[in-house]
Amino acid sequence: MSKSSIVLIGSLFLLAFAAFGCSTASDTENASQPDALVVFAAASDIGLGTARIPLNIQMIDGTRFDDKADELEVTYTAPDSDVARVVEDLKWRAWPVRSGTYTATMTFDEVGFWSIKVRSKTDDSMLPAGSGILVKSATDAPDIGDAAPLTATKTEPADGNLRSITSAPTPDADLYAISFDDAVATRKPTVISFSTPAYCQSGTCGPQTEVLAQLDDKHKGLVNFIHVEIFDNPEAMLAAGAPSLGIESSVIHEWEFHTEPWTFVVDGNGIVAGRFEAFVTFDEVEEYLLPVLASS
Repeated sequence: MSKSSIVLIGSLFLLAFAAFGCSTASDTENASQPDALVVFAAASDIGLGTARIPLNIQMIDGTRFDDKADELEVTYTAPDSDVARVVEDLKWRAWPVRSGTYTATMTFDEVGFWSIKVRSKTDDSMLPAGSGILVKSATDAPDIGDAAPLTATKTEPADGNLRSITSAPTPDADLYAISFDDAVATRKPTVISFSTPAYCQSGTCGPQTEVLAQLDDKHKGLVNFIHVEIFDNPEAMLAAGAPSLGIESSVIHEWEFHTEPWTFVVDGNGIVAGRFEAFVTFDEVEEYLLPVLASS
């Protein structure tokens, strides 16, 4: 994945967010029309099986529709089918930036383009929203149940210069204390997050490393927490003020993800127990981490 591809895909997600915040002249002129929802499924790497799907849901005029999971019904339908499946666990996730998003668990048993619909359960006059998601036979990045690549990730250098291995503005040394392959060898669970805090297109990578540091403070000694910068030369990039100088880390190709940030919960046997595309909150990581801890 090239720097341009990261920017492009990241920009696509930003455009989706921006689209929710924009109203057209015709929207204003037709203010008497019924309210309507819009939805965007922010997931780019979905395969057969069960998956976490972030859903950005707002009003068509750009008005936020936050923290109203109880008022919404989300259904999803297989290609060439009219049998809708109801999401049972829609949750609102507050973010430190861009307000937040909803998440839902969906199970896909057919390859192709699945439709997603969102409707208000409390306002029959509100027009429902539709979106879709492409389901492949298998994911590119490691899926739940897959063995995680035993990647050798960068650790704090002998001179203590963390800026040479991360673009985080105030890096936490604990997140660079152990290489991922060595972390798996400890037989403890590991949470590993891939991002570039200084150059993240969504603005969520810095907050994501902060979440990782907070989790480390709570579970220190029981879980390995690792942040991986997606560029090999962050210090040179920052010194020159030139993101175009970025040299991709080989870790991108080993884990085969095409957006960022990505975060994975890996159990003591090196098997992926949780995978999160885009920002993931402290509480949501724990929803996947605590069962792994309990069984370890």
